[in-house]
Amino acid sequence: MGSNVVVEVAGGAVGHLSLARDRLAFLEARWSRFRPHSDISRLNAAQGEATVVDGSTIALLEAMVHGFTLTDGSFDPTLLVPIVRLGYAASVHDPAAVTELPQGVQQRGFVRGLVVDANEQTVRLPPGTAVDAGAIGKGLAADIVAELLIDNGASGAMVNVGGDVRVIGEGPFDGAWRVAVDAALQPDADVMVLELRSGGLGSSGTLRRSWLSPDGLPAHHLLDPASGHPLPGGFEAPVHATVLADSAMHAEVHATMAMVRGASSALPRLQLDGLGGRLVYGSGQSYTNAAWDLRLGQSTID
Repeated sequence: MGSNVVVEVAGGAVGHLSLARDRLAFLEARWSRFRPHSDISRLNAAQGEATVVDGSTIALLEAMVHGFTLTDGSFDPTLLVPIVRLGYAASVHDPAAVTELPQGVQQRGFVRGLVVDANEQTVRLPPGTAVDAGAIGKGLAADIVAELLIDNGASGAMVNVGGDVRVIGEGPFDGAWRVAVDAALQPDADVMVLELRSGGLGSSGTLRRSWLSPDGLPAHHLLDPASGHPLPGGFEAPVHATVLADSAMHAEVHATMAMVRGASSALPRLQLDGLGGRLVYGSGQSYTNAAWDLRLGQSTID
């Protein structure tokens, strides 16, 4: 996941933070594409062979298929080849940790073709397919840890994994939790602070994780699934998307969909699904749908 994490617990004990830290480390060890012995790296390297993985990894893979289906392929976790070839092979936090592409892997795989044997706890990926936990891993990890804290006696929790947030239970602000968004925009821009009572917030954008490709061209981690190229920038393109949903995982995959499709297509689709959406464009113009306001307890501008 390679992201900063913030965990807040209400009605909990000191041990809850250690519990959250340990579970996040556990998930990182199994889901990171930068670790050669992680479940994801072993599964990618197996190229069609059955691979024993942890139950949390099966949940992640099933979430990938679910997210792909919900967004009609706008969220696609099989774009590992183009992201690596664009220059994002090494971990941001450890340049020595480099993703190795399996022989025969294709530019875009077929995530719907994965086969899970729950009894044997094995997974088969279709040959030519490699998956990247990426953003969906952040959202799902936030969900898993927030629910774990509640199951272990906390009265409320907020877990923020790299901008994907899950809030659950009683928060400190009249029962709500305060979550900042738009922090990735210009440093002097206003930051919107939302007060959420439950559910998930997912964010995606082109202003973080940017670099120069081997060709010397600007690149970032958000790709067009059809072409494998970075999403376009400029005044007329979205630079940041935020989605409010029932879970951080659902919010994250739909935030990716919003960045791929843009406001005119994504916001009505989110509305049909009862999800709140907000997109900010390079021009500074922002767009929301009606469900955005309905899902907020209160919003303020700091």
